[in-house]
Amino acid sequence: MVYVVDSSVYAPLVALYGRNLIKAMKRVKIVILDLTVYESCNAFWKECKKLHRISDEEAIKACEACKALSKYVNVYKIIDLDVRDIIEIAISNNITFYDSSYIALAQKLKASIVSEDKDIISIAPKYGLEVIRLHEFLRILQA
Repeated sequence: MVYVVDSSVYAPLVALYGRNLIKAMKRVKIVILDLTVYESCNAFWKECKKLHRISDEEAIKACEACKALSKYVNVYKIIDLDVRDIIEIAISNNITFYDSSYIALAQKLKASIVSEDKDIISIAPKYGLEVIRLHEFLRILQA
């Protein structure tokens, strides 16, 4: 099974698993957008500078882990997707281009989408996509 993982799940996976995520990823096929690494690192920046929940060093290490772990997943770029499909999903559903890009990728790959994003959770099923939440995905990774 193929799973398109957005940043609302990728960042927590990195934080929870760290390097141990590599072992878990050998059992399941995880696909992300290059955008996922940027969004995840931004989440760690926010945890550090805006919410003061982690230190500068923890944020740096988390971002380094995001990048390093991306070598073990399939990473898609904008050039791999149909921009018209993405923007049509965004416009039709009044969601961001970012969120619709995950939906378009999951459609293209006929994959499940793993997300905690409220817009993705509510819109993806309209496109015949199964949405898996973080807690469910953690069980899949541990199986």
